[in-house]
Amino acid sequence: MQELQIAEIILFVIVGFALPGLGMIGLAWVVQLFFGYHTPNEVKNQPYECGMAPLQEAHLQFDIRYYLYALLFIVFDIEIVFIVPWAVSLGWLKESMRSPWLGPVEMTVFLVVLAVGLAYAWKKGALEWE
Repeated sequence: MQELQIAEIILFVIVGFALPGLGMIGLAWVVQLFFGYHTPNEVKNQPYECGMAPLQEAHLQFDIRYYLYALLFIVFDIEIVFIVPWAVSLGWLKESMRSPWLGPVEMTVFLVVLAVGLAYAWKKGALEWE
């Protein structure tokens, strides 16, 4: 009986994810095939700039420093996603583990790795803008 309930739950989850996602994508594709039309021309292929004629090529190469800043921001911003739940569950960690120092030690190791990464980026000049 228990196996049957688990199988029903798994089937429900699969259908719940597959039907809306794949079904709607498939429906939109079929409707586009029947009712859509494709007539490219020079105006449709231009990049949109507020109805004005483009001033320059649409595909510009950005400076690599923008990407470095973005990646560093993401790395050091995502650490909060790990630190906050850890801090919230610290009481539970102390009660359930044999050693009350396990939680703080693992977070210290995590922060040291992040600090080493920040020091490396700083030394390489990734944070300088000139």
